[in-house]
Amino acid sequence: MEPLKFIMNTNVLAKRILIKISGEFFLSNNNEKFNSLSLQKLCNDIKNVLNNGINISLVIGGGNIIRGRDFNNNELIKRETADSIGMLSTVINGIIIRDVLKHNNIDTEIVSLLDLPFNIKKLNPFTIDKLVEQSKLIIFVGGLGLPYFSTDTISVVGASLSHCDAILKATKTDGVYDKDPNIHTDAVHLDNITYDYAMQNNLQVMDDAAFSLAKQLKLPIYIFSLFEDNCFINALNKSIKISIVN
Repeated sequence: MEPLKFIMNTNVLAKRILIKISGEFFLSNNNEKFNSLSLQKLCNDIKNVLNNGINISLVIGGGNIIRGRDFNNNELIKRETADSIGMLSTVINGIIIRDVLKHNNIDTEIVSLLDLPFNIKKLNPFTIDKLVEQSKLIIFVGGLGLPYFSTDTISVVGASLSHCDAILKATKTDGVYDKDPNIHTDAVHLDNITYDYAMQNNLQVMDDAAFSLAKQLKLPIYIFSLFEDNCFINALNKSIKISIVN
């Protein structure tokens, strides 16, 4: 099957995309850390992308386990420590996702800037290039290994290192709005916006460091709902409601 073409530029073929997912997606209604149905949905949607000839890099947040910013006002735990806890939660998620994907016969490797056991490779450009050449699914965990940087930032860095054509950020809402659609009934969906607009209007769909780097690297960002069926392929085809930042 021929690779899909981006609607933005029908002359550019999508060879690899980076998918960024909030860890909170895996929470069940009773706060179970890993919901089996959510894990299988992710796997099925990933399979559909791979079956269309598009390779994948992946970043999972750690919000289903713990979020570093939950400790921002804690008088006993420093911000740096809290951010380290958040990094480790992404490692746990990466190991879980790797098992799920391998159970579904998807060849997967985890990489990190942190020195980690559990058969996790050290992240460097040479390792990434080799994994890309082998068409392996790459999971980036542990963030940048530094406090004050979110998983949005490692998403942009990982997308660039693994030669991705775009970043797909799957969220709880169907794209970007001028204000919170859960609060304001008159919120307007923004179909196409610039990096500068997103930063100047504090849209908060990604942090400014990530937007600034994406702008520098000219990486388009697709933002859409993860709860749609076959969401990644449909987002690339623009057959579901999405917002594009470029």
